[in-house]
Amino acid sequence: MDPDSALDNLTRMAQVIGRDPQLRHWFSALAQMPAVERRNEIYSASERMRSEGKDEDLVVSFRLLADTRVFDAACLALQKYDKTIT
Repeated sequence: MDPDSALDNLTRMAQVIGRDPQLRHWFSALAQMPAVERRNEIYSASERMRSEGKDEDLVVSFRLLADTRVFDAACLALQKYDKTIT
């Protein structure tokens, strides 16, 4: 996946999470986890997505959230939807 596609996918994912209260709650819970635990949860979730046959580009983009810098950027983007995400 090229960087532009990854960025587009992450942007769309943040928009979907921002509009869905359950996904925002889940993301907020991730944000409260220690970085190692969060990274493990993201890897586990991405493997479940892959085994469920989800779109591979979505899985790859989701897995990028394991990088602390990417996750922090997603948190900043999602704060406009939910101020409790830090």
